[in-house]
Amino acid sequence: MSQPFNDRVEAFCRRLTDRRTDGTLAAAKGTAELLRQLVTSSRLNTPEVMLAEVKRVGLRIQAAKPIELVIGNIVRRVMHIIREEMEAEQEEQDDDLVAGAAGDVAAAGAASVGGLSRAFRHPFAAPSSRTLSLHNLLDQGALDEAADVAAQQHQQQAAAAAAASPPTQHSGGSGRRGSFEEKERKGRAGQWDRKQEVIDGVNDLIQELKDIDDAIASQAVEHIHANEVVLVFGYSRTVLHFLRRAAEKRNFEVVVAEAAPTYQGQQMAAELAAAGIHATLIPDSAIFAMMARVNKVIATAHALLANGSVMAPVGMHVVAMAARRHSVPFVVLCGIYKLSTLFPHNPSVNFNDFRDPADLLPRDHEAVALPRRARAEALLRLAEEGNEWRAGLPSGLPELTVANPCYDYVPPELISLFVTDQGHGFMPSYVYRQLTEFYHRQDFILDKQQLDQLIG
Repeated sequence: MSQPFNDRVEAFCRRLTDRRTDGTLAAAKGTAELLRQLVTSSRLNTPEVMLAEVKRVGLRIQAAKPIELVIGNIVRRVMHIIREEMEAEQEEQDDDLVAGAAGDVAAAGAASVGGLSRAFRHPFAAPSSRTLSLHNLLDQGALDEAADVAAQQHQQQAAAAAAASPPTQHSGGSGRRGSFEEKERKGRAGQWDRKQEVIDGVNDLIQELKDIDDAIASQAVEHIHANEVVLVFGYSRTVLHFLRRAAEKRNFEVVVAEAAPTYQGQQMAAELAAAGIHATLIPDSAIFAMMARVNKVIATAHALLANGSVMAPVGMHVVAMAARRHSVPFVVLCGIYKLSTLFPHNPSVNFNDFRDPADLLPRDHEAVALPRRARAEALLRLAEEGNEWRAGLPSGLPELTVANPCYDYVPPELISLFVTDQGHGFMPSYVYRQLTEFYHRQDFILDKQQLDQLIG
């Protein structure tokens, strides 16, 4: 590939590694746009080369941030688009060959039928002018025998002529066979005929990513009913858009868990209240106590795995277990671009990423009482001054390890329904059908060995 394109790939990989490209949707859009630039390259003139280059670049991007499984999903979607066009092209070629063969057979059959008709017309032409009488009626048996012999001779001559003539001489198959040969020459010499269809397919994929939230929110009225109480956990752009759309036609209440240690649920509750939706903010410790008053849980996911489980924001497993204990439906809003072909036990699945420990235990004890934004500014100032991690801790404190994971694993038995942008909901047991619809089986595992080499 050209050096400018390689530079763009490296720049995007650095943004992923440095966490400047945050969120699954941003990673998916960036990957799709890079692959679109790759597919439009003038050097990718055959589908085989196109598949190989898409896989190579996709693995390079995936290695930059293995936790973002959507990168591999977008690579598989683009490869599926290419393979679909390859299969469509093969079907057209097969149809051309079948049509050409059918034309040859039809032409040979027409010649045979013509010979037979002439054979039968010739022997009966002479006696047709004779008036039937007792005298010439005695000769009718000899005339019939002569007609049979002549018909056999003409049939043999027609079959020999059809076998000796080349298929391209018949008009029934010559045009199609010639066009097929012309396509082959054009494919060898220049650009792949279906390259533009692949580009259009990738453009449709990018547009699909742009319309994710609207497509999911369009189904909100079907899942949220009047006077219901809905529980959400933390902040999610997709969930917020979903609830806003439902509020246009439904009157309901929302219980928002604040989702420590990020406390993004506070922002969620504020935006819901600003949209005119009755919201109640609760601490995470009150989730189980409040679940008895809830009609359903609306959640989001970081990734949808092949067994119907999800990687969700940390703390979501507790919410799912409380919902199961109280028989409350647990509904996951998930764009289909998050659907991964990997299982939880797959070694390529990196289950967790870790945030800054300062979110849990600030370096400066005085910063604990500050609002979140002011506390972040104080911690940043301390870091610029060169303070160590334990500078604000009491002296003589034993070694302390702070773990701040990002994601939880929610098994499929705790999930009631997935709502996607494809216009329908499905249960976890239906995930395998979605995999075969959006990905090609050959691309389920891209290249584990190569990916391991890039990562390690």
